[in-house]
Amino acid sequence: MKTEPRIAFVTPWYGPQVKGGAETVARQTAIRLRQSGLPVEVMTTCVKGQYADWGRNHFRTGVSEEDGVPVHRFPVRRRNAAVFDYLNWKLLHGGTLSPEEEEIFLREMINSELLYRYIERNQDKYLFFFIPYLFSTTYYGVFSAPARSFIIPALHDEPYAQLGVYRRMFETARGLLFLSPAEMTLAQQLYGVSEERCWLVGTGVDTDICGDAAAVRRKYDLEEPFLLYVGRKEPGKNVLLLITYFATYKIRNGGPLKLVLIGPGEVAVPPEVSGEVVDLGVVPLQDKNDAHAAALALCQPSLNESFSLVLMDSWLCGTPVLVHADCKVTRDHCLHSNGGLWFGNYFEFEECVNFLLSYPDIGSRMAANGRRYVEANYRWEIIVGRYQKLLEHAWQEIGTS
Repeated sequence: MKTEPRIAFVTPWYGPQVKGGAETVARQTAIRLRQSGLPVEVMTTCVKGQYADWGRNHFRTGVSEEDGVPVHRFPVRRRNAAVFDYLNWKLLHGGTLSPEEEEIFLREMINSELLYRYIERNQDKYLFFFIPYLFSTTYYGVFSAPARSFIIPALHDEPYAQLGVYRRMFETARGLLFLSPAEMTLAQQLYGVSEERCWLVGTGVDTDICGDAAAVRRKYDLEEPFLLYVGRKEPGKNVLLLITYFATYKIRNGGPLKLVLIGPGEVAVPPEVSGEVVDLGVVPLQDKNDAHAAALALCQPSLNESFSLVLMDSWLCGTPVLVHADCKVTRDHCLHSNGGLWFGNYFEFEECVNFLLSYPDIGSRMAANGRRYVEANYRWEIIVGRYQKLLEHAWQEIGTS
């Protein structure tokens, strides 16, 4: 008689100190599924996080329990960071990699042979959920146990996604789990994956959050209306475009409107609007929720999103959103929820901001629409139910294979 396998989320780094969107999805999903009674574990490396040295072990090797979830940590090996950085720079600046360079790119990223060996030797005991697609832990992990491997790719339309090594990986895995319909469509376009191997699971959202607008205004002296950006301040998130558009808006329109930034990293602000952009850096979770509640709108300019949790947080805190028209994932969220607006150029951005300033009652109604959308699609009990259905299917399929 076959016993149902354990479930292992495999991610390059893990823990509350890791702030990436895909890694947050992995951690929260593992915790919630474990709380629902499923035998969930995590397999990861000893690296501290995405901004740490990928060749340095920060945590101890072994198994510990974190938030009720068993976490297996495996040591990483040394890497040639200079070679990886060169190939990464080449990709991000429009170059292409040869098949040999693609292999080197993966080999010099983040790797733990002990992790891959453990997956291979214990594959009959587990179903493996690898997240996100980009890292070597996913690539080599999938090939260590292809019949037991599912990828949660957190896929973007980016140079990395065009590499041949990832096409082979997507073709090899048993199944693919997607956070949004647009992400699933992108994978089908890029890799030709069949419908029967795709599962649309989404991710869960804590719908109990709420924000206190007055509290954040008092604490950070935010008297004027403001647009809010929440996330990493880096080029890949398109935050520089938002600052440029905001600066142009202020020059053309004046007024008391400010831009508030929350999240790690640094960004250059044009001197003519240096007093109009307020960078709060990393703040406590409740302060972030309070800022959502106080904002005129959350502005999410990123083009590379597979879900975008910050949109959900904004709607739950009573605020509409403003997204980039060229990001199909966030635009679809706005379209299906009627919870926000989108812009494709500066003048559309200006019109959206002026509309929200002029019609706050409509903004409130959009936020309420967004909240209903989140509650109807992304409550944790819904997401847990989708995983349970997927696991029942996988267990049955494996039992008859």
